[in-house]
Amino acid sequence: MKRKYQVIIVGAGPAGSTLAYHLAIGGTSVLVLDRAVFPRYKCCAGGLTVKAAKLLDININGLADDVISGAIVTFKGSKPYYGHSASPIMYTVMREGFDHALVKRAQDAGADILEEVEAHGIQVSTRGVEVSTAMGSFWSEFVAGADGAGSRVAKAMNIAKHDAHIVGLESEIRVTREELAKWKSRIAIDIGRTQGGYGWVFPKADHLSVGISCRADKAKGLRRVFREYLDSLKFGRHTIARCAAGLLPVCVGQTVVAQGRAIVLGDAAGLADPLTGEGMHNAILSAQLGAAVIQKALSSGEAALGDYSETVAATIIPQMKLACVFSKMLSQLPVKLFRVLNQDERVWKACCYMLRGEMDYVTIKNRVSSLGKLYSLISHI
Repeated sequence: MKRKYQVIIVGAGPAGSTLAYHLAIGGTSVLVLDRAVFPRYKCCAGGLTVKAAKLLDININGLADDVISGAIVTFKGSKPYYGHSASPIMYTVMREGFDHALVKRAQDAGADILEEVEAHGIQVSTRGVEVSTAMGSFWSEFVAGADGAGSRVAKAMNIAKHDAHIVGLESEIRVTREELAKWKSRIAIDIGRTQGGYGWVFPKADHLSVGISCRADKAKGLRRVFREYLDSLKFGRHTIARCAAGLLPVCVGQTVVAQGRAIVLGDAAGLADPLTGEGMHNAILSAQLGAAVIQKALSSGEAALGDYSETVAATIIPQMKLACVFSKMLSQLPVKLFRVLNQDERVWKACCYMLRGEMDYVTIKNRVSSLGKLYSLISHI
């Protein structure tokens, strides 16, 4: 194991391993540090949108537990809206296997991976970066923080301060074979129980992922609300195999994601979608954007990565700002939003287009008049 690299990446989740892969195949020497041993458990509903899978450009078939083409949408368990798509809109994955596959891909491309090694300190100077660990120090020209909500890199550089947080509770529910079969290829979304969040059911190979989310400042009583939601699903005989809670930082305003020789990606940069809470698409996208900026800096001899902030501000942040307004719509006008879904089939189609990457929030706002009217109303509140 070398002590000096061109780039050190802290965190081997989807953002970190994707960045490592793209840098390594371009000939950059890369070290990835992660405090976990892969495969490792990750609290996550496990929804991978088709647009995120397209970015990865991998064979998803061997990694997906289910291929989703439909959804049941309810308002506090009311009469459901059934949406169906002729082509897939998302996949469900277990993060243990999915993340491990991305780590292996980066390793096969030439990146060095150090597991069970935590970055204790990050020192950045005009000459380079020193990352200290229990195994000693490592040096590089640049460092990338892909180490999640409590990013050590972000704290060390005093960047990526988050405007808001989403809190989620998630459980793996073991149900009968007959009950599991009912959920094949479709998910459930229940709105109205929490402010700015929703309940969900995502099918996996041998269980159901059931969870609920809301804004962190509205999380009081969330465990009780989760139990009520779980009871409302009427699974019959079932057991709760595993429970976890997670905090997701979300940037809804201007943010600084680069400082000198350091950048932050994915959840470390607060780039999760403020409406859906889905973080993998922007994690992967930010990694690809970061790889291009780092490779350019290495080839030109630049000592700073400011272009990354500009690129994120131009590509990801505008979509997040629009998603934030749609999130306010979900939070403050859930009844109207559910009514619009039932009355205007273009709303469901727009959701499918967005999950497949065929539309973005700007296009949806401009093309779906019923949502555009609600958008105009809520954006002035």
